[in-house]
Amino acid sequence: MEKKTEASAASLVTQVTPVQTEEKKISGTEARANTIIAKNSVFKGDIDMEGDIQIWGKVVGNIRVKGGAIRVMHAGKVEGELNAPEIIIDGHVEGTCCAETLDILEHGELRGISRCGSMSIRRGGLFVGQSEQVENKKKQEAERIVSIKESQGDKPKSKTTA
Repeated sequence: MEKKTEASAASLVTQVTPVQTEEKKISGTEARANTIIAKNSVFKGDIDMEGDIQIWGKVVGNIRVKGGAIRVMHAGKVEGELNAPEIIIDGHVEGTCCAETLDILEHGELRGISRCGSMSIRRGGLFVGQSEQVENKKKQEAERIVSIKESQGDKPKSKTTA
């Protein structure tokens, strides 16, 4: 009798159809990794990364970011060289900032060297140091492509031999 009940219980199993979930398309800015240096923490050393970084604590060292932004938040402090496509300062930075765009916000302070394509300082922000304007990489690449096309158009046509 027990075998019959096991067999009948097995026959009661219903088929389960798999549920397909929709895959969300994530834009480039949402897909970037986000690193946070927390408030009241101190990081000593160099940081070399891809994505975005938010600094709420203190960093003593150089920060190099590829394809992202460095954000020094209101309580954040950095001593060293910052290198990224975009740098936003709302805290205190002492050192060199190399970026395509550099924004110093209301509570931001940069003491050092600014090497950027464009720079903005909001009312209340402070910049003490030296500023060197550099061309944006995108603009340089566009000019390079134009110059390559122009130089290719100047090539003499190949001679035909008889």
